[in-house]
Amino acid sequence: MIRTLAATLLLLTAPTLASARGPSTPAERKRAIELTRKLERQPLAHSSIQDRGWLLQFIVEAPDFEVRGCSGPLDVLAREDDGPYAKLLYVQSVFGMAAFILENPKKTDDWVSVQTAGIESTLKAYESILKADPDARWKELDRLVTARDAKKLRALVEKEMAKCGTGEDEGGPAPSDAI
Repeated sequence: MIRTLAATLLLLTAPTLASARGPSTPAERKRAIELTRKLERQPLAHSSIQDRGWLLQFIVEAPDFEVRGCSGPLDVLAREDDGPYAKLLYVQSVFGMAAFILENPKKTDDWVSVQTAGIESTLKAYESILKADPDARWKELDRLVTARDAKKLRALVEKEMAKCGTGEDEGGPAPSDAI
C-alpha cells in the first residue's frame, strides 16, 4: 500500500520533477540500460526493489525521452491479483522500452520496435523467474515466448497493438498500476 502511494505520488509530481531537472546524463542512461538488463537476468535479486525504484523515478523525471504505453498482451499482468510476479513483470516492459529508446534514439517513433522491446524484456525476466519458480506460469506470456521463438513477436505486436501507432489507444495500464 505504501509503495503504491509512493509510486502514485511520484507519477503525479513527474511533470514538476521533470521540469526541475535537466536532460538525462550519459551516466544515467548507461545505468538505466544496465539495470534493465540486470533485472531481466535477476528479477528476484535482493537489490531489485531499489533498482526498480531508481529506474521508475529516472524514467518519470528525465525530460529528454518519453515511454508511451499501449494496451496489449501484457495488460493482464497489471491486473493480475493472484500472481506474485505479475506486476514486476509488467513494469519490466516499461524498463525494456526505455532501454530500447536510450539505445536507439532514432527509433523513438517506431512504436512497433519500442513495444516489442518492452515485451522482449518482460519475457527475459519471465524466463529468469521460471528458473527459480517453475510454477509461475502465465498462458499469455507462454504464447508470447512461442511467438518470439518463432520470430513472429514483432508481427504479433503490430497486429494486436495496431491502435498504438494511431493515437487512438488509451495507453493501457499505467506503470503505477504495477507497483
